[in-house]
Amino acid sequence: MMKRISSSIRAKSTLVALIILCFSCIVSLVLAAGYYALFLNGGRELTQGTVIGLLVGVVVSCAVIGFVLLYFASKFISDPLIRMSNATKEIAKGNFDVIIHHRSKDELGSLAQNFTLMAAELKTMEYLRKDFMSNVSHEFKTPLASIQGFVEMLQNKTLPDEEFDQYTNIIIEETGRLNRLCSNMLKMSRLDNQIIYNKSVSFSLDEQIRKVVLLLEEQWSKKNLDLDISLEPVTYWGDPELLQQLWMNLIENAIKFSDEYGSIKILSNETASEIMVKIEDEGVGIAEENINRIFEKFYQADASHTQMGNGLGLAIAKRIVELCGGTIRCESKLGAGTTFTVALPK
Repeated sequence: MMKRISSSIRAKSTLVALIILCFSCIVSLVLAAGYYALFLNGGRELTQGTVIGLLVGVVVSCAVIGFVLLYFASKFISDPLIRMSNATKEIAKGNFDVIIHHRSKDELGSLAQNFTLMAAELKTMEYLRKDFMSNVSHEFKTPLASIQGFVEMLQNKTLPDEEFDQYTNIIIEETGRLNRLCSNMLKMSRLDNQIIYNKSVSFSLDEQIRKVVLLLEEQWSKKNLDLDISLEPVTYWGDPELLQQLWMNLIENAIKFSDEYGSIKILSNETASEIMVKIEDEGVGIAEENINRIFEKFYQADASHTQMGNGLGLAIAKRIVELCGGTIRCESKLGAGTTFTVALPK
């Protein structure tokens, strides 16, 4: 019972009000009794006016004592609310270093704790926003500067044909990189604002993965990669467009970081509650301190491959898995390869 009262501000307020009311009445009655005793000891006769005066005195005393006690009791409720109001103004100014120290088990304590947590989350979001804008500007600035430099070189009328072809190829590569960046940013923006599937149909998940492998044949053939594919027949209910983008990003990532003549394993199995898909490569791997950051937007653990991507592929993959209600896990060892495990609920 006491635990329930301590966790509810309404119950505590009601209990405090009752205690104050009873205390005020008792004190007022004691004062009235004392006044009445003095009146009798003075040998004066009890009249109707005297009784009315005593009753008025009891009521006024009770009201005054109750008002004073309720005023001080209400400060325990109003003070944290005032602090939260002031903290809200600070957050509106852009100051997210706000902590409200109010420890209680009731709704006010929960509100103070959640408010502090909200301020911390807003601070993190502000940091990510600034970091995002910095990364976006850098990703655009680098290829644009490269394109500008080579276009200026092409203005040289005496440029040999060999150098002309080399510079135009670089410009084509850089414009392609900008195109992929814009495309991935649009996908990321769409996925960030998507809560549920646009469409859900029944399709063969294993056949879809095989189709993605065929679509990427040119990439893994150039590296002479050996693909070990073992997929159980699985029928999945979901958005095939989103799932295809997921497998495309993960398999393309495995190809990109695999050494020539390496191997990639793609495995799947089905349990009573979920579908597991593993994509394993024997490439460069990821350092342990970087694994927790690989799903961040624009983060690239391997600086040597920055020209091959823009750090959005895995962020898109994670968001797709979240929309499916599943999980994605990465296990990696530097120099020994990386394994991504996707678990999709049935």
